Amino acid sequence: MKNVTITKVVSKNIIMDWVAKFQNLIGSNLTTYEKMVQKGITQIETEIEQKNIKLNWYRYEITQLTNGAIAIMLYGDQE
Repeated sequence: MKNVTITKVVSKNIIMDWVAKFQNLIGSNLTTYEKMVQKGITQIETEIEQKNIKLNWYRYEITQLTNGAIAIMLYGDQE
């Protein structure tokens, strides 16, 4: 089995940051952060499809880098 690691860094813009702060204030879902996470996962899935990688198992790890940026890493074993 071969180990596979793919990392993507996603950042948000100032306007979306303001919207997230407002949503947090009123107790709503933080859709801007959800969109950032989904964008990174979509980028990873696209890369897996383009490289025709078949995974036996995988996990995602999400880390906040700075205010407004996250790193999404997929790791696992290739079939």
